[in-house]
Amino acid sequence: MKTKVMLAALAVCMSVGVSSMHAQDFTKTPYIEVTGKAEKRVAPDEISLSIVINEKDYAKKQSLEALEKDMISALKKTGIDVKKQLTVVDMSSDFMHRKWRKGEIKLSKAYQLKVFSAKQAMQVMMVLDEVGISEVSISQMKCSKMEQYKDEARAEAMKDAKRKAKILTDAIDQPLGKAIYISENDYSPVRNYNRPMLKSAAFAQDAVVEEVPDLDFENIKIDCRVNVKFALD
Repeated sequence: MKTKVMLAALAVCMSVGVSSMHAQDFTKTPYIEVTGKAEKRVAPDEISLSIVINEKDYAKKQSLEALEKDMISALKKTGIDVKKQLTVVDMSSDFMHRKWRKGEIKLSKAYQLKVFSAKQAMQVMMVLDEVGISEVSISQMKCSKMEQYKDEARAEAMKDAKRKAKILTDAIDQPLGKAIYISENDYSPVRNYNRPMLKSAAFAQDAVVEEVPDLDFENIKIDCRVNVKFALD
């Protein structure tokens, strides 16, 4: 039993010794440490619109089915593929009890619509406003090539780190060696939006679809930083 304990203790000591040796070797290596930075701003190309229809919000006594039919017809005017881009999120009923009136049930229905540009989003808002549906908001904006742009930012940050290290070592005529340590910092979080972020003024209510100007949403920011240690030859 004592022999097993001694062997286990010896193994731990050897492990600590090896780790310490590696750490000492690393710290004895002359190196220069720099931070590389890269920033990219990309346009969102997947915009999710939230649309809500409430029967009680309409002066005309239209059924939910009639309102939905008007909405779908309006969306098709903008080239929306309703089967692929429109989904039902929720449907609920509201029992309205009033004095001197018989209780009635008012329905509401929530949808999510996916569009692919700021201009198309504005077209949707305009045609829905024409049929009396004004409860439309932007719930989320994404970029379909986000991972590709993140990789590009990583590469640019590494190049920036090497450029900075080269400037510093050239100033003292010191040859720059290979990278011996690389650490990547987290990206800035991609924001979700719950309201339009347009660079243009609001559209007029009497505008027609063909008059919609070219608009852009606020770009999504990708921020990448890397800490790099280069050996000094």
